[in-house]
Amino acid sequence: MGQPQVSVVIAVWNGERYLRQTLDSILAQDLADFELLVINDGSTDGTADILAEYSRDPRLRIHSQENQGLVNTRNTGLRMAQCELLAFIDADDLAAPTRLSRQVAYLQAHPQVAVLGSFIQYIDPEGRPLRTLRYPTGATVVAEALALRCVLAQPAIMLRRSAALTVGGYRPAFKLGAEDYDLWLRIAEHHEIDNLPEVLTYYRIHGTSITHTHRTEQTIAAFAAMCSARRRRRGQPDPIDGLNTPVTEGDLTRFQLEPDERALFLQTRLELLRQRLAPAAEFADLLTQSWELRPYLRRGRHVRHILMPGAFILIKQGRTLAGLGWIAFAFLREPLSAAWMLLRQSVKILGVGR
Repeated sequence: MGQPQVSVVIAVWNGERYLRQTLDSILAQDLADFELLVINDGSTDGTADILAEYSRDPRLRIHSQENQGLVNTRNTGLRMAQCELLAFIDADDLAAPTRLSRQVAYLQAHPQVAVLGSFIQYIDPEGRPLRTLRYPTGATVVAEALALRCVLAQPAIMLRRSAALTVGGYRPAFKLGAEDYDLWLRIAEHHEIDNLPEVLTYYRIHGTSITHTHRTEQTIAAFAAMCSARRRRRGQPDPIDGLNTPVTEGDLTRFQLEPDERALFLQTRLELLRQRLAPAAEFADLLTQSWELRPYLRRGRHVRHILMPGAFILIKQGRTLAGLGWIAFAFLREPLSAAWMLLRQSVKILGVGR
């Protein structure tokens, strides 16, 4: 077999439950001229046996290693891939039959685009369709949206290998999440990024997926990636450079956050306080900070996602007067949103509709 058009990389750790389905979806592509590089990251289940079953296919390359984690394993895939065009897919997801051909054709016709994603459809553990996630499309629209949130799905992307290697690949500070968002932001400083407006990947949601197991860490890491990118665009040092351990909330102190960044992080911080069952004083302090930062917050979101939830927590913790006071502030801020949240909470307490 000559030089293939595209490399497909699958990083797998203990993926026996869904690996066959993922492999079958790649090997059934209508574009047959590809290499499939599977990196077995120290699996202890039946992953190696499954890979052995498929090893007769000449397109398949298997690399086995001691467990190094997802970030290091994806970087190994970047280094080992033979082709300039490289597609990733996770070992529990599925590719549409036309995924590779559609993405290869687009990237060949648009040399200025270095990363290309697509819409994705969520599926449940049994493969039944859930909702479809339609990401922004068009390089300009994607660039604007990317500055505030991740608008590409890692298992749906195809990228130019040289572009990813030039900026250093995936960074170890994002071992627990947002490693993809951080990479897209760094590549976007030199190239265009886009999405195809069609479902080309089926993204499986289940209890052991990273989306579920590291949700909080992902949220903190995504915020850190966004703030790092803002500083690079201003010509300032990247606060993440040299950080080899997963970024935490404490690491955000090195960013010297601007007021609008502090405002953006408030909703995430409220959830962090809720998860660790923080005392009422910390919730009250957060609500006070949010009120001081209200010029940087949209009124409706401020009420729905910070003021009213925080007020309800205070009431639940026995700080009734303080909670009612913040509900009053919420009505001053945006009465319709406050009334809606109060109605929802009343329905929840009374158990209406059960």
